[in-house]
Amino acid sequence: MAEPLAGRRVVITGASSGIGSATARALAAAGAQLVLWDIDADGVHALAEALDSPRQRCVALAVDVRSDAEVAEALAQSIAALGGLDGAFNNAGIGAPTVPFEQLDESDFDQIMRVNLKGVWSCMRHQLRHMLAQGAGSIVNNASISGLVGLGGQAAYTASKHAVVGLTKAAAVEAAERGVRVNAICPGAVRTPILQHLEAAGITEDVLASMSPQARIAEPAEIAGAVMWLLSDQSTFATGAAIPVDGGWTAR
Repeated sequence: MAEPLAGRRVVITGASSGIGSATARALAAAGAQLVLWDIDADGVHALAEALDSPRQRCVALAVDVRSDAEVAEALAQSIAALGGLDGAFNNAGIGAPTVPFEQLDESDFDQIMRVNLKGVWSCMRHQLRHMLAQGAGSIVNNASISGLVGLGGQAAYTASKHAVVGLTKAAAVEAAERGVRVNAICPGAVRTPILQHLEAAGITEDVLASMSPQARIAEPAEIAGAVMWLLSDQSTFATGAAIPVDGGWTAR
């Protein structure tokens, strides 16, 4: 079987579970060499150990994307471990309590922005410096369906993900003529730990499934396929896109 990412060197943030973990497994199967980042040191090291092999390099780093200094150091370590960097999937993010707009706590708002927005910005900034210097690379950001539509009770999360789409488009315009592509994926409801925030507010899987014409929740591996396509040479004319992977949610 062909390996569409054979030899590609890729960093994945938020890699220890959910979409990040599924993407790591998919990219490893497609031949990529990986450095996996996560604040969950035990989880990300366990995954890296499971995927690492003599022909398939997979390294884990404990990284808090809220710290620009940690991000800069981790990227330098990642490039040293892999011998370069061809792609990145900026997936690290957190959910938020479901509360009315006017009841949103300032500390919750700030925390969401520090991880979901500043964390992505910081990762992109350092990734772009390396990729622009070499004149090639592909960055994929996880923006969520909340980057395209508003979700009631999720003002901070929605704002953070809309901002990720904006960062994606701005970076794509700047980087296009210098050989670097930047895109975002916008998953709908996916069976990941973030759903716990919605379930705690009484938003069940059945309710989430009803929002999509396919009437179901996605599995993380279904999102991984979209990321793999954007990191591969099969998508060389795609940049600045925010691609729904949502079972038709935004088609209504």
